[in-house]
Order: sequence, then C-alpha cells, then structure tokens
Amino acid sequence: MKQKLSAFLLVVANILLPLAILTFGSGFFPYKPFLPGLAEYRDVEIERAPEAPFDRLVFMVVDALRSDFVYSHASGFEFTQRLISTGAAIPFTAHATSPTITMPRIKALTTGSIPSFLDVILNFAESDTTATLAHQDTWLAQMQAKKGGRLVMYGDDTWLKLFPTTFTRADGTSSFFVSDFSEVDNNVTRHVPDELENNDWNAMIMHYLGLDHIGHKTGPRSPHMFPKQREMDNIVQQIYEKLESDTHLQSTLFILCGDHGMNDAGNHGGSSSGETSAALVFISPKFKQISNGVPCPCKTDEEFQFYNVVEQSDLAPTLAGLLGFPVPRNNLGVFISDFLPLWEDKDKLQLVLGNARQILNIVKATFANSPFEGSAAAENCDLATSSVNELACRWARATGHLNERVGGVSGNYGQKIARLTEVFQSNSAPGKT
Repeated sequence: MKQKLSAFLLVVANILLPLAILTFGSGFFPYKPFLPGLAEYRDVEIERAPEAPFDRLVFMVVDALRSDFVYSHASGFEFTQRLISTGAAIPFTAHATSPTITMPRIKALTTGSIPSFLDVILNFAESDTTATLAHQDTWLAQMQAKKGGRLVMYGDDTWLKLFPTTFTRADGTSSFFVSDFSEVDNNVTRHVPDELENNDWNAMIMHYLGLDHIGHKTGPRSPHMFPKQREMDNIVQQIYEKLESDTHLQSTLFILCGDHGMNDAGNHGGSSSGETSAALVFISPKFKQISNGVPCPCKTDEEFQFYNVVEQSDLAPTLAGLLGFPVPRNNLGVFISDFLPLWEDKDKLQLVLGNARQILNIVKATFANSPFEGSAAAENCDLATSSVNELACRWARATGHLNERVGGVSGNYGQKIARLTEVFQSNSAPGKT
C-alpha cells in the first residue's frame, strides 16, 4: 500500500513540476507581441505631423541618479535647481520598473516598452550581442531615419551593445570597474566641448557611470557623492549655456535623467522606492514659454516621489512629439501632457490621438479576436466582462466623442484629450495588456 502511495505521489510530482515551471515562466517571461519595422505616421492615420519645437537632442544619463539627488536640499545640482525654479527646466520623477539595472532600463527609455527579467542575465554578459536593438523601432532609429540623422555616444558601452551600428562617433567605457569614480566620467566629458561645436549630429548621448560606482562602493551618503553631483551639475551648466548662446543649438532639447535609482546600501536591481525613482529633467530655454517654474529644492520625500511621477516608457512618445517623428511601434508609454501647451489645440489632439492609435495596434496584436472594430460604447464601461472589452468600450467612447463634430477636430479639446488619456491609462495599467 505504501509503495502504491509513493508511486502515486511521484507521478503527481512529475506532473506538477513541469506545470509549475510553465506557470513560473509565463509570469516571469510573459508573452509580448513584437511589431517589426519603423513606425510611420500613416500607421496611425496621421497625414500631417504637428510641427516639432525641437530638431536636436542632447541626452545625458547619469547612472543611478535617484530623484532626491537632483531635487532635495542636500543635492549638488544647484544650477539645475535654478533652471527648474525659473521654468527653463521641467522636472519629473521617472518610475523605473524592476529589474532596475542598466540594460532593461535603456530598453524602456528608448523603445517605450517594458523589458523582462531575461535582460538581467544579458546585462551581465559582456560579450552578448543577442540583446541588440539595432533592428527594433526606437527613438534612436527614428532620429537616424530623419534627414541628416547622425548620432554620437560617449559613456557606458551598454549603448554600443544595444545599438552596434547606430553611432557615427562613439567612445564606450565599461561599467564594471566600480572602483573608478573619475576617469570613467572624464572620458565622457572630454568629448563634450568639441561635440557642442559640431553641427553634424542630431542626437548626442552621454552616459556617466561615476555616481553609480560611488553608490556601489560607499553608499548614497558617501562623502564622494556631493562632489560628484556638483561635477554633473557643471556639465549641465556647460551644455545649457551653449544652448542659449549658439545659434545651431537653439532648437536643441536637453534631457538629464537617471536610468534607475539606488537603495540605502547604494545598490539596485530590485523594486524598492529608492531603486525605482529616477530623476528626469527636460531642459530648454523654450520651456519658459509654458512654465513659470516650480519651487526647487524640495522637502525630503521618503518615497522619493518629487513633482509629477511618470513612467520611463513615457519618454519615447514624448520625444516623438517634441522632436517630430512617429512614436516607436512597440511603445507602451503615454505622451507627457505637461508639454501639450507647446502646440495649438488641433495639434495637441493629433499627438494624443496618434499615441492612442499606436498603442491600439499593440493591443490588437495581443488579442487576436479583438472587439475594437465597430464596437459600441456601453453606458458603464466598468461593467465589461473582461479587461479587453472594457478597453474597447472606453476606446469607442473616446472616438465617438471625437466624431461628434465635423472631422473630430472642433469642440472642447480639453474633454477630448482627457477621454483619450483615460483610454491610455486603461491600456497601460498592469494586467490590461
């Protein structure tokens, strides 16, 4: 009897084990549809793209730049704080989903998608080339596809692994010499003055590693931390002053951001509030047209939630609007509404509607028998039988409102944009796609 019971339990265990592995795998490495090729405006039924306020980009990543490192009273970013106070810079806290390590965070920042935990393994494979984004739609690919598109990069060589054929000029540094606080950043900064004089690129990427190394070795309260923040702030000042003075840089968008934060021990990779809260600052003298500034520095926030909190994936569609290219095909982010005042009402609607249709294409690819075509809006979408039916209901309500007036471009733009944003939020929430 005992032998039969043991044999039965062994059979059950052998059945449950692969089922458990499959269940774990489906949750840990979920299926995500991939749409190949570069996005075009016609994909989202836009004939004329809204005029972009910027034509060049300086993208400065400071590795592990936690939000309080820029916004708090203890920050060394004094010049950046003055820009925020005067309206020349618009600050956010960018939420970085776990895993909070560099490679998946760069993927989120450039594609607008949500990377998986498989990227944790690829992040530590020095010779890995399987994780390349060279054939995926990113804002780098879109900038390169523009007339005269040329990109340059200096700093963390993760960018060179992800984009091996993208950059006209590049000088990469390894991120694994964590005892190096200085040379790893000096190797980036030495290129900045010459590149700011050059007029042959439309995107320059810099990725500084020193602050992250200080965190790993001595923690966020290290005596080395404030001087490093001051050093990074001096780079911000150097670039901003060139934006003000040089004609060829006057339509340049400057972004300062962290790829992730760090915890109290100076490490990252998990999902604590310190690790997932990165600084994100959009900088340009043009922003004084739409912003009177906000108080900065701020009181300490234990959750590191300063100003408006956005997703890192929101960067891709926002750059698309600000720089004038289609939103990358696999983007799940939402255009950051703080920048809508840069456009007239009709163009605001085009930006938001194009973003909505782009996300809708992903939803349709995810759900084979999608109910979006010809679906009618119910009075209460919350009563829908499934999340996809609820989303279809909200989409029908939003598009129905747009079609109430001729061409869908007159009437109350605020209500129209708000309803489309509601659709975005429904689609972007966990478990909706």
